[in-house]
Amino acid sequence: MKKQKKYYTFFDAFIINIFTFLAVLLLWAIIDSVDLFNPLDEFFDNFDYTDLYYSELRHNDMVPDTNIFIVNIGTLSRAELAKQITVLQKFQPKVIGIDAVFAEQKGMEDYLLKQALNLDNNIVLGGFGEFDEDDEDEAIGIIKSNPFFGEFPVGHLEFIADPKIVREFDKFIRFNDTIINAFSLEIMSKYDPNVFLEFAQRKSKTEIINYRAGYHPYIIFDYEEISDTNSNLEIIKDKIVLMGYVRMHQGAPTDTIDSHFTPIKRSEYGYADTKGIEIHAHILSMLLSKDYVQKVPDWINYLIALIICQLFLMWLVYYYVHGAKLFDILSKPIQFLLIVLVLWATFMIFAKFGIKIDMIPSVLTLVLCIEVLYLYEETLELFKIDSYLTQNFKYTRDERIENFRYIVRLEFIRNRFKRTRKRV
Repeated sequence: MKKQKKYYTFFDAFIINIFTFLAVLLLWAIIDSVDLFNPLDEFFDNFDYTDLYYSELRHNDMVPDTNIFIVNIGTLSRAELAKQITVLQKFQPKVIGIDAVFAEQKGMEDYLLKQALNLDNNIVLGGFGEFDEDDEDEAIGIIKSNPFFGEFPVGHLEFIADPKIVREFDKFIRFNDTIINAFSLEIMSKYDPNVFLEFAQRKSKTEIINYRAGYHPYIIFDYEEISDTNSNLEIIKDKIVLMGYVRMHQGAPTDTIDSHFTPIKRSEYGYADTKGIEIHAHILSMLLSKDYVQKVPDWINYLIALIICQLFLMWLVYYYVHGAKLFDILSKPIQFLLIVLVLWATFMIFAKFGIKIDMIPSVLTLVLCIEVLYLYEETLELFKIDSYLTQNFKYTRDERIENFRYIVRLEFIRNRFKRTRKRV
């Protein structure tokens, strides 16, 4: 008696899984290359599920971070800025970071600014890298303050806005043999060298910004409030003070100067509403609380997608054979529920453990896998190939030979386009 051949769901599911990944790659290539799909391409580029976490679901009643204070410098002249620095130094902040570059000399007021900057050894200035369009990994120049003002630690002020939402920043940029730390990291190196070293030793050059929650995460002083007689400024002793642009003056409406799109999305009208100096503050808060975000490598994201899709396909293949009557009714709802479950689990992992998993590959494969299964099963039927999916058909050897001849002769095409003869 001939032994009956056994078939396993794993092999059919694995083949379908591979074809599903190929279909996703093909679809992605079409979306990326055809202008018609630019809106869809832009959506995928901008989409990040963590934006929902920051803008909607984080607790908005968190108290301000009292380790960091922001001073709005508006459009002050250099002489007025010098006066602000002089007053702030009297309240003994540990570090003052100035989000400004004094690249050119402008006359007598520069002497006042120079004198104010050199009152204490706790100043960090900003700078910008100049990059070649062909190689953005290494700077070809640095824009920083004029040497006339003295030698100060300089941190680069750039963020990564790809394509337009600031979610990441470079810990440093290279210029020749020099490493220029990010503005926030350079400040931290003065404020707490141990925290700086711990963060600097993380392997990734690019880090995700873990934004702080709350409607007002930081206390902001307008320049009109900076005076010797303001006792409220005593709170900045031994703290970090960030001086940068927030608004034109006290009580001024929100504007778009030095504004960036961020996951916080505080504007109800969709405007860029987070100032650069505030983003630096969020980075500093992340460093002080050691609340870092661990980004999962791409290859692990693809592996997770492969495993999830494989498990789902193994169930689909089994149910396609043994529950054929209900397959079309139940497969789609279960597919939808699984996608929701995957997104929810990803969200919770990020919220609880600060681990960011990119689930777009998993979602896309789950969306397409059922359609690929149908195509795969029809192909097996066309070629009369035995597998787990077609085991109930029990093809004979003669049927397979006849079917092979049928396909080789292209008779299935001929029959389709064959014309009936007209009778005379």
